[in-house]
Amino acid sequence: MRRRRGRGERGATLVESALITPVLLLFVFGIFEFGFAFRDYLAVSNIVRDAAREASVAGNATDADYRILRAVQRAASALPDGSIDRLIVFEASSAESTPHADCIAGTPRGPNGTERCNVYDASHLALAEGEFLCAPLPAPPDPDYYFCPTDRDVIVGNLDYVGIWVQVTHEYITGLFGDTVTFTDQIILKLEPQDLS
Repeated sequence: MRRRRGRGERGATLVESALITPVLLLFVFGIFEFGFAFRDYLAVSNIVRDAAREASVAGNATDADYRILRAVQRAASALPDGSIDRLIVFEASSAESTPHADCIAGTPRGPNGTERCNVYDASHLALAEGEFLCAPLPAPPDPDYYFCPTDRDVIVGNLDYVGIWVQVTHEYITGLFGDTVTFTDQIILKLEPQDLS
């Protein structure tokens, strides 16, 4: 009698394990996936905040966009390499502005118009400071040519707004929740006054 009961209990335990294990694994993998995605989401917020702060402080310095990209590189250290799809430094007319649709699509705008923007991706993080001169030639133009930092107004009473928009793609590890998710964020700040005239 005891032997029969022991075999029956073993069979019930095996069935229970078969039912519970997939649910438990799904729960554990969900925690990992959510944790990594949340890390990338927070990294995007840090990138935008640090880049906007650097843009505001750099003002109209010739190396402003280079300094912005260095701030992005430091803030993006938590992200896997190549995660940054697009970083846009754009001319904002107010604190509620958004980058032009062309900029979001990856096409820089300017230099002689409104809603100017410089569009960068992960490959631009490796560029040297000497490649940021706002020069139109040789073709293609320098990466900061379209919204040249030296054209930004830093005179008290007429300060420009500068916006930073970032898009990052997070790749899921297990694929249980899809392949990727895209995070975007933006911040707009007034440039710091550098000329008191």
